[in-house]
Parts: sequence; structure tokens; C-alpha cells
Amino acid sequence: MIHWKTTLAFLLKLFFYSAIIILIDASIIFSLSWGVDTFAYTLSLFMLIEGGLGLIFGSVLASYSPSVAKLSEVLFHSKPWNLNRQKDNEKQMRAVIVTAFLLIIEALLVSVM
Repeated sequence: MIHWKTTLAFLLKLFFYSAIIILIDASIIFSLSWGVDTFAYTLSLFMLIEGGLGLIFGSVLASYSPSVAKLSEVLFHSKPWNLNRQKDNEKQMRAVIVTAFLLIIEALLVSVM
């Protein structure tokens, strides 16, 4: 039961983050647009672009984090990469990927309107 509560809390938090992104996008688009007729189209386009970039960014960082960390070790003499740091990085990128996925779903819902 606790697992469901933490999952629901995690999803609600990320839904809140995506809603903030949508409100920022909507205010920028509304202030820059001259008509309401293209508002939904432009908003859904921006949300799809941001969601796609979030998915790409999150998955690339989660996938290539060990090789990027090794490069950082060699070039900048940073701390060595270990399994705990990789798990922490994957948890952080999971939030980015889920938020981007929510943005894409919300963009599809806006485009249907």
C-alpha cells in the first residue's frame, strides 16, 4: 500500500511540474500572439517539442552517464563513478522522463480541443 502512495505522490508532483510548464508556455504564447485561433495549436506544438526534448535529454543522460562520468574523471579529475551515483542519476532522470511523457500526453489532449 505504501508503494502505491509513493507512486501516486511522485506522479502528482510531476503533474504539478508539467502544469507549471504549461502555464508558463501559455502565458508566453498568449502575450506574443495576436489571435486566439492559433493559441491551442501553438501551445500543443510547444508542449510536444518540450516533451520530446525532455524525453531525449532524460534518456540520454540516464543511458550515457557512466561514460560521461568517466570522461569527467579523466578531464576534470572529479570523483570516481560508482554504482550509487549511477542509481541516483537514474532516479533523477526518471523524473525528467515522466514529466516529459506527461507533457506529451497533455499536448495531445490540448490538440484535440
